[in-house]
Amino acid sequence: MAESTNLSSFVFADHLKLDESLTRDFYKSVLQGLIHKNNNTLGVIQGFSSLVLMDDDVPAEVRENVEQMRESALGASDLAKIILTAAGCARVVCEAVNLNDFMPHIEDTARQICAKHGVPLKFEAVPGLPAVQADSGRLNELLAELIKNAAESAADIPGGEVAIDIFPPGGASGASENAVDVFIRNSSIDLSREKILDYFGPFNGNKGNAHYGLGLTMAGVLAGQMKMRLGLRSIDGTTTAWLSLPVAG
Repeated sequence: MAESTNLSSFVFADHLKLDESLTRDFYKSVLQGLIHKNNNTLGVIQGFSSLVLMDDDVPAEVRENVEQMRESALGASDLAKIILTAAGCARVVCEAVNLNDFMPHIEDTARQICAKHGVPLKFEAVPGLPAVQADSGRLNELLAELIKNAAESAADIPGGEVAIDIFPPGGASGASENAVDVFIRNSSIDLSREKILDYFGPFNGNKGNAHYGLGLTMAGVLAGQMKMRLGLRSIDGTTTAWLSLPVAG
């Protein structure tokens, strides 16, 4: 516990907080329009691909190519959704979220993710946590992304594991912060501060072509939209994500 609450060496995603200028609103509208038009095209590709695959007389080699085309279109649609979130276009409506009801769901999600990647999970949440100010759906999305990132990294380390600790106000950060602190730790190779900053940037990562390299960017932007603070630290074979959630009221 002492290791996870040493907060001085974290690298924060504060630079991903979005401004509220008219210029940002303009480019946000442009991006949303572009994604919408692109999704229309992808929908046509998916639709015609499905029609082709319904024909039993289609040669095997043609069927294989059409299936790959459809899968690529589906992947591009998923990427478009992630890009919108990473660019701050996601709709975020914050309200009081009861963590005592919310955390069992997060624990269940974490156990499913870790089981999928074959890594053990330790989950500790102090009972009687206060409500926090958040968009419950976006908070779930943010935590799931951080947990998935931790599980994937731990799976690459022999004997790797994931641990999640949740502290009430004053239990980790200062009491004056009036925040609930969530720590997600995983076994990992050590990363420099410069590398962590790189990973917060879009399309950067170390997980190969199967990943988009937008997970931490999306997490940092969502945290900023909900007035939370997200930091990462890597030391002594452990990477820790720290998410500070403001108490409601």
